[in-house]
Amino acid sequence: MTLADHKTVFFNILVQSALPVTLRLIAGSFFLACLIGMVGGIIRGLRVPVLSQLLGIYVQICRGVPDMLVLLFLYAMMTRGSTYSIAVLGISLIQGAYIIEIIKGGIQSVDKGQWEAAKAMSLPMTTTLFRIIIPQVMLVALPALIGQLVLLIKGTSVASAIGCMELTKRAIIAMSGFSNALVVYGYVLIIFFIMCHAITMLGKRIEKYVVERIIGDRYER
Repeated sequence: MTLADHKTVFFNILVQSALPVTLRLIAGSFFLACLIGMVGGIIRGLRVPVLSQLLGIYVQICRGVPDMLVLLFLYAMMTRGSTYSIAVLGISLIQGAYIIEIIKGGIQSVDKGQWEAAKAMSLPMTTTLFRIIIPQVMLVALPALIGQLVLLIKGTSVASAIGCMELTKRAIIAMSGFSNALVVYGYVLIIFFIMCHAITMLGKRIEKYVVERIIGDRYER
């Protein structure tokens, strides 16, 4: 491959064409996954009858089925949806199941005294939940959520199975014109590594800042 070929593959095909699609896929999927995870996690954490059991089944299914099969199933079922929208829905459903368990664990980790004190003060459930419990849950869940975002970023590559034009799919198509697989997939690997590493470093800074704001100079990492 010539220098011009390298520029075409990396900048024109991967960075300019595929990366924006991948970033939109990440943003849309993570937003919807967090929405699913927050609502479902609260229901599971509060052990709401029937709904909690149904969500438990949903979580077990999503955690026990390969991600690619979920996308292929949705692709076969949603014949009128775009590959991007199907990929966002599929990835968010899968990642939302994991976030449900993260939020559920965070709620159950809050000391019972917090609930009892709020009850003794006759605070409404919504005030107790969103003003007292959830802020503590987010602090506990923050590292796990950052880790889940990294997994989601890496998991976007399965969207290539249904034809979504993200990084991996563009790389596969580029192979028809540039036969050096080591170089083409190597560039994809580098882009994914940069994104995941940047999110990991940013997550550590956010975690440190949030914890220091709460417990001050006693925080050590």
